Amino acid sequence: MAKKVIVIGGGPAGMIAAGRAAELGADVILLEKMNKLGLKLSLTGKGKCNLTNTEPNILTFVEHYGKNGRFLINAFRKFFNKDLIKFFSTLNLKVKEESGGRIYPSSDNSWLVVDALKKYLKRNNVKVRLQYPVKELLHYKNRIGGIISNKGNIFADAVIVATGGASYPQTGSTGDGYRLARQTGHKVTSIYPSLVPLEIKEPMKDLSGLKLKNVLLKIYGNDEKLAEEFGEFYFTDFGIDGSAALKLSSKIKEEIIANELKLFIDFKPGLTFEQLHNRILREIKNNGSLCFNELMKLLLPQKFVKTFINSSKIDKDKRIAEITKNEREKIVNLLKGFEFTVTKTRPLSEAIITSGGVELNQINQKTMESKIVSGLYFAGEVLDIDGDTGGYNLQAAFSTGYLAGESAASNNK
Repeated sequence: MAKKVIVIGGGPAGMIAAGRAAELGADVILLEKMNKLGLKLSLTGKGKCNLTNTEPNILTFVEHYGKNGRFLINAFRKFFNKDLIKFFSTLNLKVKEESGGRIYPSSDNSWLVVDALKKYLKRNNVKVRLQYPVKELLHYKNRIGGIISNKGNIFADAVIVATGGASYPQTGSTGDGYRLARQTGHKVTSIYPSLVPLEIKEPMKDLSGLKLKNVLLKIYGNDEKLAEEFGEFYFTDFGIDGSAALKLSSKIKEEIIANELKLFIDFKPGLTFEQLHNRILREIKNNGSLCFNELMKLLLPQKFVKTFINSSKIDKDKRIAEITKNEREKIVNLLKGFEFTVTKTRPLSEAIITSGGVELNQINQKTMESKIVSGLYFAGEVLDIDGDTGGYNLQAAFSTGYLAGESAASNNK
């Protein structure tokens, strides 16, 4: 008799878990509270869907998840980036590689990824139930028995919770998995927005829309450097967004709740202080009649020049030949560390992912099964794992989902 498996959540972890369990012969029902599968998946990568990253070494790959990364080693050994690419090729989804090893569907259309996963479900006869929210998990004497919903109870030999986190709640990702985990005796860590834009205290109106590339961002709290990121970002009406800003946000989750933090922008990370001094001295020697305003247009994007000059308190019309040594020091210091005040992150509803989740010491990393309730599995963002941008979070979802589905179908307890 086929093993009965319920999967809660129709995102990447849930769909691949359901498909894999069914592929191994289980009788699988996939429950999704929204009216479509893959709503949040459709938004990833700004609709392009960064599926994974080509980094070949698992131990290097897991470094992109911080202190909890090693929990994923077994899942990645079971189903890694090359396996994922091959998996999608069997579903006729072509992919391409872009900068930083990022893998996208060749179409740049995330809905085609959702369609491929739906094809996988259909191929393996997974029963999909949409608009089917789960109220509670049925369990008795530390053994799972099924689920309770307003539409009736469903009994099962195994249940996989793959409900996502609490970011993008409009897609149905509202933290249901945390509630289900707590109901069954699991601990859930504090939840923070991660990979999320940062809000700045200073007025942003003049800078909104300005994009900076190849800069170094540093975050300090209480005179201690908390994190730094090299890359690009852009200014918004409220603060900063873009890859470097998002990566910073994942490293200051608790600190930003406690205090305002200092953000320093190094506009010239490829130059030392001395080299930058010499660059300015050459301009003074060769073009001494230039005014300060014109000098800064040579060193910065035009849209930032006014903000820079106001901060320097140097007359914009002053001839650069008349700039004093102290003023030159100030210019270099600002170019190497222009300061803003970070007040908070944007809300969880705007975060790409949720940081925090079901505590990992309660989960068997070799199977994704709970150590507390036999037959209960967790996969994807509901777990206390979050990674960098660049395909790492989706790979974690697919790998843990695949492992959970395989384990749930195979376990004979």
